[in-house]
Amino acid sequence: MEKQRTKIYFASDAHLGARFHKDPLAVEQRLTRWLESIRQDAAAIYFLGDMFDYWYEYKYVVPKGFVRFLGKVAELADEGVEIHFFIGNHDIWMFDYLEKEIGATIHRDVLTVDLLGKRFFLGHGDEVDYRKRSFRLIRAVFRNKFCQWLYGGIHPRWTFGFALGWSHSSRKSGLQNEYATKYQGEDSEYLVLFAKDYLKIHPDINFFIFGHRHIMLDLMLSRTSRLLIAGDWMQYFSYIVWDGENLSLEQFEVTR
Repeated sequence: MEKQRTKIYFASDAHLGARFHKDPLAVEQRLTRWLESIRQDAAAIYFLGDMFDYWYEYKYVVPKGFVRFLGKVAELADEGVEIHFFIGNHDIWMFDYLEKEIGATIHRDVLTVDLLGKRFFLGHGDEVDYRKRSFRLIRAVFRNKFCQWLYGGIHPRWTFGFALGWSHSSRKSGLQNEYATKYQGEDSEYLVLFAKDYLKIHPDINFFIFGHRHIMLDLMLSRTSRLLIAGDWMQYFSYIVWDGENLSLEQFEVTR
């Protein structure tokens, strides 16, 4: 007898296809094993951005690879599981391919949604990052439709190699930056600061959930509100699950 689908899952930052993965296939296989493990009870899965290290959809071309992951997601969608993808700062250029192929819903901005009786504020996390003007400028250029059209005129042979090389370079430098890997504390962590300010105007938010920062965090903001950062599928292999009563931050196949 098939179990009831009573749980909602959240995951982010697998960066599939990234050159900095020591074993890219192992990362993808681990991710698909997790998806198989939640197959019977998942009502919806929210991928909170940067599941792909680079994604750009031309009219007739999409990035090669990820067939195990996309195949498993398609299976779940065919069985009635809601599939949601948030664009991140690496896989910004999702257009309609995943919507048409597997029926996924693509979110291009933050989302406030009621899930099993509680109000959630969901996003990748870069949408509310206002620390650096240079970051905001690059993000605006990448999301500009005219700039996307110009970029789409370049042959994929050049764009894919350029984008993956840039990602690899920025990741190497980022790993040397403590801000990229460590929790900065309530007074400095920008996602915490944003959530606290947002709560002043929207006190009805029960849970804020983000990716992007590559840390695992579960923090009480008030008596009725929590913030969770989902970690990643590069070092933590982590996810968040909500069953209508309990919200928890978990790890899959933890090795000790």
